[in-house]
Amino acid sequence: MSSKVTFAFDSNPLGVYQAGQLISGTAELVTERPKTIRSIFITINGYGETRWQESEERVGEDGKTTKSLVTHTTTEVYYSTDQPVYGQAGGSQLELPTGKYVFPFRTTIPPNAPTSFNGEHGQIKHEVTLTIDRAVRYNNTFKQCFSVILPHDLNTRQEYKEPLKRLESKSFWWGSIFGAHKPMIMDVSTSYSAYVPGQKINFHLVLDNQSDVQCMDVKVRLLKNVLYRANSSGAKEQIKVTESRVADKHCGEVLKHNKAKFDEFLVVPPTTPSTQSEKDPIRVSYTLRFIAKTFKLHGGGDLVMDFPITIGTVPLLGSADDKGPEQTEKTPSNGNSHPGSPIFQEDVSEEQFESNSFKPKYPVYPFDGKQGTNGSNGAANFPSLYPKAEDVAPAAPVKFTPNPVSPATQKVPPYPTNTPVVAPPGGNFEVLGFSIPPDYKPTPSAPADAPTGGIGWK
Repeated sequence: MSSKVTFAFDSNPLGVYQAGQLISGTAELVTERPKTIRSIFITINGYGETRWQESEERVGEDGKTTKSLVTHTTTEVYYSTDQPVYGQAGGSQLELPTGKYVFPFRTTIPPNAPTSFNGEHGQIKHEVTLTIDRAVRYNNTFKQCFSVILPHDLNTRQEYKEPLKRLESKSFWWGSIFGAHKPMIMDVSTSYSAYVPGQKINFHLVLDNQSDVQCMDVKVRLLKNVLYRANSSGAKEQIKVTESRVADKHCGEVLKHNKAKFDEFLVVPPTTPSTQSEKDPIRVSYTLRFIAKTFKLHGGGDLVMDFPITIGTVPLLGSADDKGPEQTEKTPSNGNSHPGSPIFQEDVSEEQFESNSFKPKYPVYPFDGKQGTNGSNGAANFPSLYPKAEDVAPAAPVKFTPNPVSPATQKVPPYPTNTPVVAPPGGNFEVLGFSIPPDYKPTPSAPADAPTGGIGWK
């Protein structure tokens, strides 16, 4: 390719932002040969998109039923800003000389912008795009995604501090054949009903297997449930629901007529926080599932217990001292304990929407006591996860030369990478951030009688 663009975010090498925060940076454009263009502009936007296909049966006018493949899709734009950085949109043609150019960009992300997401049937994407508007050819477009996180402070709702508790039982027809009707009983409890990535879900589980059926394994799974919405047809909203496993734990078997107790934990991996809005086209929720696995031959299926659970971005105060529901009842934790500043890691999910291979980064808290410092955003103090827009010092003003509007004027990029230096006669000299050889000769102008008036003529 004759052009290459490198994006860099100011004081934020990870490219992770909180909704409502100022985003700024530069786009470095390197061209290997001159281009005839109209303008260059940078777009910063965020949008949600869903799309999937389903087979539907339809009755035709002749009364026959036919199957057809229908695509359900929807797109919602959350914000979009365009910043012209060279030339004028829709203006006269001009030549962009070979060289290196650095263009600044900045905007404020809306405070209600949803968290970045990449899934099987949809995406919530935030990106910076540099577009070279070419006069007679296809535009050149360069994109860079960044992660946005809508804060979800678990301390804002009292019910998140409540533990999960339940006792359930199940009987099997296998035992009834031999006159035994005793059940398998599962008693489960956790410390809280909401957690953050990096935190341990400590649970206390007692399986009292009074039945004649062996429990092959006691499993604990954290499941991610994603609901996709589409209204492309206009008549009725379409819904697609998926379920995927993000973490699991195998506790072991429990023989018939035996009882076992498990005080274990499940670590929450880097994953999308639970969705807070009911209107988003993509909604993420989680289920904590406990399974007592049995042989199918014995009938009745597994003993399964599901709990809805919330994944947030700011942990509960006091949760750093959590040792499990049994220990918490005996020794109450310090209500002000906090694990410290988070690090940011890529989503553990392998799903992706079509060709989008970008993995958003989410906060992961060091509950193991190891502090992480993988960027300036990882050093925020509790309870603020990231600096807010009003807390960020405004960027220094950038010297800006008026954009060229005609081929007769001198082509000066608005933001040179190096200060022009005059070199001794006969030697190389540095202009606009690139080196011009001593034998360089400018392209001759068009003949006076040329119909193009000299624009774009080679």
